[in-house]
Formats: sequence, C-alpha cells, structure tokens
Amino acid sequence: MIILARPSVSPYLSKTLFELGEPAILAEDIKVPMKPALRLEPAQVIVEKPKQAYQSLILTSSENALAFLQDAIPHDDRVLKARLFKDKVAFRRSLAKLYPEFYFKETTVAELPALDAAALRFPLVIKPAAGISSIGVRRVERAADWKDAIAFLAHDLATYAANYAGIVVDAQKVIVEEWIPGIELAVDCYFDAKAEPVILNVMEHMFRDAADTSDLVYYTRRSLVRRHYQAIQEFLVRLGDLFDLKRFPMHLELRLTPHGQLLPIEVNPLRFAGLGTTEIAEYAYAINVYKHFFRETRPDWDAILAEPDDSVYTFLCTDVPTEKYGTGVRIDDRALWKSFGEVLEYRMLDEDETSTFAVIFLRADDLEENRRLLAVDLTRFMQ
Repeated sequence: MIILARPSVSPYLSKTLFELGEPAILAEDIKVPMKPALRLEPAQVIVEKPKQAYQSLILTSSENALAFLQDAIPHDDRVLKARLFKDKVAFRRSLAKLYPEFYFKETTVAELPALDAAALRFPLVIKPAAGISSIGVRRVERAADWKDAIAFLAHDLATYAANYAGIVVDAQKVIVEEWIPGIELAVDCYFDAKAEPVILNVMEHMFRDAADTSDLVYYTRRSLVRRHYQAIQEFLVRLGDLFDLKRFPMHLELRLTPHGQLLPIEVNPLRFAGLGTTEIAEYAYAINVYKHFFRETRPDWDAILAEPDDSVYTFLCTDVPTEKYGTGVRIDDRALWKSFGEVLEYRMLDEDETSTFAVIFLRADDLEENRRLLAVDLTRFMQ
C-alpha cells in the first residue's frame, strides 16, 4: 500500500497506482490526479486492520505521511526504524560502529547562541535533527560565520517548519556535525524481504560552490551509475546488516570523499526522491521505481548500463527564495521554460503547499547546461 500526503502526488504516480491496482490511503485531504479511478481505502483501515498493514509493503509519497504512520501503526518495525533514521542524532549514534571517528554534537535552537564557537570543529554543518529539502541546513566555514549560521537556521525554521509534521522537520533539536567533502550522491533503493538491497536509481547532487546547500540540480547518466554502482551496493549491504532492514524503501544521500570513502549524510525512510523527482529514472532508464518496489523486482542494470547512450537526465527543484516565500510572488513559467534546452516535462506544483514552484525534467548531451543552471538567478522569473 502507499500512503499519500502533502505536498503533492504526481500524475505519473497516480497512473502507476491505477495500473498496479495498488491500494492507497490518504493521510490527509490532498489533490490526487485520477482520484476516482484509484483504489483508495479509508485511513481508518490501517488502524482497524494493523495485521494487514504489517503484512503489506509500505511506501509513502511524502515524509508528511510519517506522522500518520506513527499514530496508526507505531509498533511496526519499519515505522520504528523510520523514526530512528529521521532523528539525525540517533542515526549518527547508530552509525558510530561503522564510523567511530565522525564528529557530531546534539544541541537545540535555544542553546545554539551559548555554544562556544572556538570549541567546535570547522568547517561544519548545522541543521535540524529532523529535516527535509535542505530546510535550515547551513555549511559554516569558520567560527566568524557561526552567528550568521544560527540566524539563518532560526529564520528558515520559522518560515518553513509549519508546513511539516514534527517528525519531518524538528524545529527544536539541532545537530552540528563535521563537513564531509566530496561528491554528493542520491540513491533510491529498497531492501527486499530477504534483506537484499535493490538499487533503483543513482543521481549526483550538483552545487554552485562549497557553501551551497540547495536542492536545485540533480542528474543521472549511465557513466555515473557504472562508476558508483558497486560501491553503493556494498555500502547498502553494510547499512542493511547494521539496521536489519527488510521490505524497506528509502532515499539515501551519501558523500564520496576524495579518498574514495562513501559516508552517509542521511536516510530518508519509506519514500523515494521527493516531489516526484524519483521519476527521472523513467526518462533515463525506463525504470518505474514504484512498480519495482511493489512487484519486488529489480532493474536489469547489466542491460541498461550496456547501452551506449550517456545522455544527462536532470531534474530541477525550483524554489521560491526564503525572503519571497509567502508574499504572493508569481512565477513566469513560460519564460522559465524557454530558458532551458530540451525539456522533457515541466511540472508545476501547488504554491500553497510547497516553496518548490516547479519540478523540471531535462535532457542534455553533457553537464554544461547543469553548470549554467546552477548560476541562474531564478528571481528574474518572479513577479
């Protein structure tokens, strides 16, 4: 079953649920494409028939569904593990067996100003202990930047935290951890009933510079997957063994250090890449991640990676800047569309539900357009 929740449900996901006949539960009142054609079940079903839920595969369309699952089936092993993964402090403590030297510190928003910056290890990252979409995330290069970072985090949480349940964005508890240099990889995957990991997509998260923490540009291509597939597979085996993961989908963020070590940034449990962005796998490799999960099948990566095409498939998450969010700003979508090269899909989102006003899927022959997009000033398309 799938739990549908804000901020959005993509037409692609609805079409897939229709084709599979997979039951869906609305965690809240949201717009759902093809709603009359879907196999929707009342939310009360999962409460009244917990055994059915325990025996079912569970996926969510958004982390906002985690609060619903926590109330409905709090003792399900997958829900318990989701709570652990969402708590970055608890997650880091659990990972200490694999990474005993990794530096992190737990604190709160209220306690941050009293911390002695001189006692911290820079560069570092400051972020809410539970978070999403880079809300409140800030890289801090040196002690002189500490006060500005605290102010940024507090302002970001005040602006966005109300859109999410506390299990999704923690507006109080904060983690301060060492900065991991290197390439950031994002992986959609699941662990099957035998605890074996299944990779569904591998993406690289591109940044403007070392200080950038935005979720603007992600891409995938065959050469990228070939280069990292085996290392990611081996990491997932270790992760699955550590947490005893079975029938568990996730969106995983990793850093590949200059020394070739894969270090986890965070695990986003019971979902794939948010806002439907996981669907880039369909454009790039004809992989329907939802079908593979619910049918418990694996992509034929040997055949996929043997194909000569090495096109770059990109998705952009175009966000309204924090200072303009909630001011009624309008987007000139037509002008923005025309600024891209080959647009595969331009998906507008509900501006009342999320600060991301559009998800845009693109294809290119190389990474040049992505580098150009990282430098684009999106405010010139705002009215």
